[in-house]
Amino acid sequence: MERREELLAWIADTHRLQRKLAMVFPVLGVVSIALMFWRGAVGAFALIVVALVAICSFWVTAAHNASHRQKLAELDRVARNEGKPLQTAHRRWHH
Repeated sequence: MERREELLAWIADTHRLQRKLAMVFPVLGVVSIALMFWRGAVGAFALIVVALVAICSFWVTAAHNASHRQKLAELDRVARNEGKPLQTAHRRWHH
């Protein structure tokens, strides 16, 4: 169960990171909007960059969590198979 605990810890770390990002990106968005009043083009560019980085950040962290959950599901299937390797159409596991 060591691998399971490691995967669960990674999922928890990623959730913490997402919560931090959810606090940082709105602040950066407000700063970008404020920049638009000083220099319109600079503020608009900054807002677009912040939006793109925010979208990509949440997309990547969500993908990591999905991958970790998939690995947890594979561990469950191996446990249900009494520790024998799984045979699937796309992957063969060998000892």
